[in-house]
Amino acid sequence: MATASRELATRLGLPLISAPPQSGLWLQWTTSGLALQAGATRPQRLIVDFAAGAQGHRAAQLGHRRELVARACGVGGGRDGSIVDATAGLGRDGFVLAALGARVTMLERSPILGELLADGLQRAHQAGHAEIVERISLITTEAAEWLPLQSAETPPRVVYLDPMYAETQRRAAAGKALAMLQKLLEPDDDADALLDVAHTVATERVVVKRHRKAAPLGANAPDYTLTGRSTRFDVYRVSAAPPVGNEES
Repeated sequence: MATASRELATRLGLPLISAPPQSGLWLQWTTSGLALQAGATRPQRLIVDFAAGAQGHRAAQLGHRRELVARACGVGGGRDGSIVDATAGLGRDGFVLAALGARVTMLERSPILGELLADGLQRAHQAGHAEIVERISLITTEAAEWLPLQSAETPPRVVYLDPMYAETQRRAAAGKALAMLQKLLEPDDDADALLDVAHTVATERVVVKRHRKAAPLGANAPDYTLTGRSTRFDVYRVSAAPPVGNEES
């Protein structure tokens, strides 16, 4: 893995180290995949894994057809399934949407997180999820810059946003993966502006994932909301397409 480590350090412009640092974050190739780690004695570890663990179980279940993210994005029914996941993060929702047949473009601004996602997708492809992975395009870029440049001939039907919440808003519910992301990434303070950009690109709807009690993103209220136990999906109609439903669950 020494060669892979050198190539990764070169791509990211990061120093290549021979021992874990006493503090901060570092990347390491492990037998399970590329890992983001924190702490030297008993390091926390974050690996993007679509084929195993909770995410693998989620993707394998037919129950994800009833998941709120799928309903909010209007996946199914024979319609065009082009979705831009403009804040991909760990790619969990985007992978589920692709598992349902949508063509998903994942956009991620963090080069480090982009490498973790790419590694996770490659391992998922090798683990028997090739059909799903082949419906996913991963691009490391600023969504607010990439979206306006898309051809008017092939705009996405849906733009999906899941902005990083400020730590104080989700501390109680944050799992280990989210805690690691919060160490790596800054909150998405430009999320309101990204919502405005998304409205100019999507042909049918913009979907925003929010904490259940958080205020709506931007200045305008959503057309309708699908609410779960701890999160909700605010749906903004862009065209006159019929709604999935105005409900809470």
